Amino acid sequence: MLWGRSGNLCAICRQRLVVDETELDSESVVGDECHIISGAPNGPRHEPTFPADEIDDISNLLLLCRVHHKMVDDQFETYSAELLRNIKASHEKWVESKLKGQEEIAPVRIRRFKNEIPTHLPAVTSGKDLFNLASDCHGSYQNYSDDLSDEEVETVGGFLQNLQDWIDICGDLQPIDKVRATKSIDDEIKVLNTIGFVVFAGIEIQRMEGGVGNPSTFKVLHISVIRRTDPSIISVNDETGNLGEGDGTGAGC
Repeated sequence: MLWGRSGNLCAICRQRLVVDETELDSESVVGDECHIISGAPNGPRHEPTFPADEIDDISNLLLLCRVHHKMVDDQFETYSAELLRNIKASHEKWVESKLKGQEEIAPVRIRRFKNEIPTHLPAVTSGKDLFNLASDCHGSYQNYSDDLSDEEVETVGGFLQNLQDWIDICGDLQPIDKVRATKSIDDEIKVLNTIGFVVFAGIEIQRMEGGVGNPSTFKVLHISVIRRTDPSIISVNDETGNLGEGDGTGAGC
């Protein structure tokens, strides 16, 4: 069903996924049936609450060439579950329209704008502020200092993972759960500050074009955890006396 609805084409580049046979060899399959939500605990876009009996359902499968399969799994923060579902729906609608002889539907593309990419990220010291900033984002760019010790890897990595987990489920959270989330994030920011790290965050607006709907914008979080002594951090004396900003390299821009 997935291959039929996808027209034997990659949902991103629309390349044919079965190469014709030759005089010496049979056909070659160069496409993969990819999971949008991974069933593996450490897999891309894994959601612990996602029903196990729906992991292999056609609604959770996307047909891609092997290049784009690796891309969306390696870059799973950018290619979120919601974005992949939109790509799947748009591609399958395009295949249907082609079969019906309707007007061609442009492939889905993500457009970035130079003036929307943050060059400086303000320091964030409040879990509530960071949660509110990140809660309506669809994807993130994460950055952190080099040469972390084993203990720092666990602390910094645990913070980034915890933040991402809360963001992934924020739409389903009850008010009490949001309070718990902000408290958890706030506690981790304080621990990072205590061991010499500063958290910086900002928002980038991107736009999804093509597919069956009108172009739509969405937010992407830039989050950076940098040593306080890192030269990429610059101090700013503003009217409030708040800690300053980190430059674009601290945001992974």
